[in-house]
Amino acid sequence: MDMSQYHELFVAEAREHLVAIGEQVLTLEGDTGNREAINALFRSAHSIKGMAASMEYGAVADLAHRMEDFMDRFRKGADPVDGLATDLLLECADLLGQLVEGQSRDPSDLISRLVTYVPPAAPPDEDPAPAAAVEEPRGEAVASPDGVPAPAPEELRGGQTIRVRTGVLDHLVNVTGELLTCKQRLLQIAQEDASPRLVEATEELSRLVRELQGNVLAARLMPLAAVTATLPRAVRDLARKVGKKAALVLAGTEIELDRAIIESLSDPLLHLLRNAVDHGLEPPDARLAAGKPANGTVSLTAFRERDQVVITVADDGRGMDPARLVAAAVAKGLISAEEGEALPPSEALLLTCRPGFSTAREVTDVSGRGVGMDAVQTAIQKVGGTLAMESEPGAGSRIQLRLPLTVAIIPVLLVAAAHLSLALPITAIEQTLDLDRQRIIRRDGRLLFLQHEAELPLLSLNRLLGRPLAAVRERTVPVLVCQVRGRRLGLVVDRFLGQQEVFVKPLGRPLASLRGLAGTVTLGTGEIVFLLDLPSLL
Repeated sequence: MDMSQYHELFVAEAREHLVAIGEQVLTLEGDTGNREAINALFRSAHSIKGMAASMEYGAVADLAHRMEDFMDRFRKGADPVDGLATDLLLECADLLGQLVEGQSRDPSDLISRLVTYVPPAAPPDEDPAPAAAVEEPRGEAVASPDGVPAPAPEELRGGQTIRVRTGVLDHLVNVTGELLTCKQRLLQIAQEDASPRLVEATEELSRLVRELQGNVLAARLMPLAAVTATLPRAVRDLARKVGKKAALVLAGTEIELDRAIIESLSDPLLHLLRNAVDHGLEPPDARLAAGKPANGTVSLTAFRERDQVVITVADDGRGMDPARLVAAAVAKGLISAEEGEALPPSEALLLTCRPGFSTAREVTDVSGRGVGMDAVQTAIQKVGGTLAMESEPGAGSRIQLRLPLTVAIIPVLLVAAAHLSLALPITAIEQTLDLDRQRIIRRDGRLLFLQHEAELPLLSLNRLLGRPLAAVRERTVPVLVCQVRGRRLGLVVDRFLGQQEVFVKPLGRPLASLRGLAGTVTLGTGEIVFLLDLPSLL
């Protein structure tokens, strides 16, 4: 029988089991007698072995089988779980992941180490730091007739599900977006013709499209746990590498976001955690001297707030000193000394998001290149999110990400600039205002304006687009207050045209190579306008 048709299903299910193995091994590092974790490890290895044997993937089946035997020793209480055993299991999980993804690797050495493993005569002097804490305990596993622990009761709950190719979901979102545009056109026609019957039918269509839109976008949602599941392992390995002890506490990772946003979060979250461990947490001796526990704590929490998801990464480390950040930025030529003096502490923290900013004394493979926070903010802004920072010297730092639930159908602000209609994501805009021209300051050839006791640069969207400035006869000018790459600024436009919910279409070649464009949207009038990407435009 040809089993190749089931390869994608095998890979998807094996990845889930490997994530579970990593989670349970880290649980055992903090609680070596956790029977549930031991049973779950055995169950995952058993499942991978069975699937790989059915697919005739010999190397995967052999390694998983030896892991199963290895875990059976701990399950029966023959050997205690120790640090060497958990390290060996993590090595096996890494190699299994490579084999599952189709890489050619020889598992014979690891298999030999599993078979010949002998626990140390005495426990190590120091237990490794706990790697993860999860807020929701699971129920007890129940043994099935064949001796393999059955899933915990919680794992058996919930409605029926099926696996659907992401391409099918993407197509449904595209069709729904086209329906949304068509609905807006019909609404406009109904208003122009003043036909009661057409207005009634269009309102009913609007209700159905809104319901369809909600269901289709819900089908694209994925839990945040899809990207956070591997982070405890990353924190554990990094803390060991830099000689620190750290525990990662996860909370709210069942929150769901659009698949496109979830896929873009992996690198930013890893950057934030690396910064927290490498820059934020002090070495154990320094923590003890400061009256803190030797083990540092990094937390990642998520919660829903209206139509956004808020993710906070916090640590209980040394915190950041705004004055030191300003001095580093001035020394690197990123800002002038005058600009540094005018920055309030909250804005000084955002200097870490400037390209090239770093306070590291030396460049290592962990940090010091000045690309971490810049890359984080750029990635977050690309999906319509925002970043904010808080810190207190000696008490740690908090970085908060605000993300939309979806990137396919979003609210935008329409503006006129350079005889063009343009759209900007609402999430990219802090405030709109009609700025009195008397509040504009000219200094050293630059335009500035005072906003909440801070002097912000004032730029023209027309000039950024290479178009002539519009004649201004009014006493006020329309300004968007935005935060881009760690800097708040004002953007002058010709007019505000209003808000609208739109379906975003990606650009094709050659327009995709143009700087500052994130896609196109179609208005109810049939007019196609560009969606601007402010970080790349500026």
